[in-house]
Amino acid sequence: MGLFSPSKGSGATGSEPAQQAAPTQVPTPAQPKGKAAPTPRRKDAEAARRERLNPTLSPKEARKRARQQATAERRKQASALDNTPGKQLMRNWVDARFNLAEWSMPILMLLLVLVLVVSPAYPAIVEPSTYATWSFMLLIVIDIVMMWRGFKRLAAERIPNEPLKGLLYYGFNRSLSLRRIRIPKPVVARGEKI
Repeated sequence: MGLFSPSKGSGATGSEPAQQAAPTQVPTPAQPKGKAAPTPRRKDAEAARRERLNPTLSPKEARKRARQQATAERRKQASALDNTPGKQLMRNWVDARFNLAEWSMPILMLLLVLVLVVSPAYPAIVEPSTYATWSFMLLIVIDIVMMWRGFKRLAAERIPNEPLKGLLYYGFNRSLSLRRIRIPKPVVARGEKI
């Protein structure tokens, strides 16, 4: 008695021709592909994984990577400090002005060379170049005072509740550097109204 076989219970003659008429295609199993390399031992695989995560570096590469990480961290901290409303306004105020202090280093270096190099050949040039140096420094001080007074008026209008502590020093430092090497980069054009 065919309990699990359908052909035995219903008669073998009726179902055999139907099975022979429709041949079934047996799928051929895919041929297994060979491995390119042997499977690494667990110890070697873990060592390779650790090397990918924490590569062993030469001392020179380690110093370079540490320097890059320290620079990125300093920039992140500086950008967090420089994003206060008072500092943003001071940056824009300094960048929009023509600052005499911006040209202080090149002019003072030129006067120094004039005194040290040219004066032995022409001693009469020492006194006028000394007066020129002191006059230029006095003009820088006057320019900084004017910059600070203008900024205080602007800050009273724009950010009346912000403290101004430290902003004079910040603005003076920014005005000392040449415009193209200032960090953060200037976002206002020179002469633009703030």
